[in-house]
Amino acid sequence: MNDSNKPAEELQGLPPVLIAHRGYSGRYPENTLLAYEAAYQHGARFMECDIQMSHDRVPFVHHDASLRRMGGVDADIRDTKAKVIKSMSAAYSARFDSEFLDNKFTTFRKLCKWLKCHSDVTMYVEIKQESIDRFGIPVFLDEVYRRILKADIENQCVIISFNPEVIEYTRKISPLQGGWVLPAWNEFTQTTAAQLKPEYLFSSVDIIPKDNDQIWQGAWQWALYNLDDAPSAIKMANRGFRYLETNQIGDLMSDPSLKQQFDYEN
Repeated sequence: MNDSNKPAEELQGLPPVLIAHRGYSGRYPENTLLAYEAAYQHGARFMECDIQMSHDRVPFVHHDASLRRMGGVDADIRDTKAKVIKSMSAAYSARFDSEFLDNKFTTFRKLCKWLKCHSDVTMYVEIKQESIDRFGIPVFLDEVYRRILKADIENQCVIISFNPEVIEYTRKISPLQGGWVLPAWNEFTQTTAAQLKPEYLFSSVDIIPKDNDQIWQGAWQWALYNLDDAPSAIKMANRGFRYLETNQIGDLMSDPSLKQQFDYEN
């Protein structure tokens, strides 16, 4: 039988917990309040964001060190003051043309205020290495945590990073849960995960072994990124991966084959 003629795999057991990767990033400019509100309206209650820091140490919800892709300006966010960034359009014109010219960059403070008004949302807050390299972990994390504390949303935020030292420092200054994003799948990262004991392990779907017996066992929850179609999501959910990130949160939340529901049991 040709692969194209095989019946679609059906979901076994509980539906996966879908995480909106950078908000509804497949339809709206990523990492902006517009994308998170859209994800929420489509039923997402688990979301992920990226954090970089401006020259004057203001955390912004932004993935790249450069402002070119989202803002069309050839500048480094770490060399740019917050006032300037706030005045720029976060239109992602290369993807969306002129549809979102009025959309603005989102400060982490503003996202925290939004989270406070959406108490049923869990946000995975990724601390980006470029800003770690510039400002150092204590300065960067202290600024991020200060905004979480001020908004009183500690129970809604999980700090994640490719850098395991971020998770260790987070534990020193806060009660927040942590998630390590795997840079590779090898003996070294397996040993590091066993020592770090994060609450979550995030991995690209491209690097996980095909054999379930090779998936590392631990107290953590596995979260895979990015799965943008229902068959792929079902396949990973049936392998036991409960948390799945997607750029197409609207499509997957509404797909009947994933049996989505608004209230998840963790």
